Amino acid sequence: MEELLIELTRRYSEPHRRYHDLRHVADMLLKGRDFPLSDEQIMAIWFHDAVYDPRSKTNEADSAALAVTRLNQLGWESARVKVVEQIVLDTCGHVPSIDASKPVLDLDLSTLAGTWEQYAQNGANIRYEYSAVPEAEWNAGRGKWLESMLAKKRLYWTDWGAPLEVQARTNLERDLRELRSVT
Repeated sequence: MEELLIELTRRYSEPHRRYHDLRHVADMLLKGRDFPLSDEQIMAIWFHDAVYDPRSKTNEADSAALAVTRLNQLGWESARVKVVEQIVLDTCGHVPSIDASKPVLDLDLSTLAGTWEQYAQNGANIRYEYSAVPEAEWNAGRGKWLESMLAKKRLYWTDWGAPLEVQARTNLERDLRELRSVT
């Protein structure tokens, strides 16, 4: 297990990461103390962004595949590995297909509900990760993502996350307004 955590730490410490890094994992784990998280949910937090290439459309699937490989190597039972895999896959669309995903998804999106300053800094960090993407392409993609998030009936799936909904939507709406004002 120690070797796995070292590998994951290295992955989250890659130089191109500014948001999807160890701070994000630590933030989720710290906030996760409010839940009775299972070992599967904790491992899903560690694996959910383990593979992160801003040019790829398969990061979640690749991270899930890595989780399956590594947890099988550690001798985890296949049912437990399947839970981790499914939670990681659910982080792609942020809609839970199993109940175990709900707290992890809420923790993953909890930063959307920070103060505007925190939210904006997170956005700047993500933009840094996508620095190879031209501004017009970034703005178009960001706009589509913001619209898709705002179109969701709900962003959060647990009683813990429900109070975050209003602030998260306020931030997303402001971000979209500001994006539209410059495009």
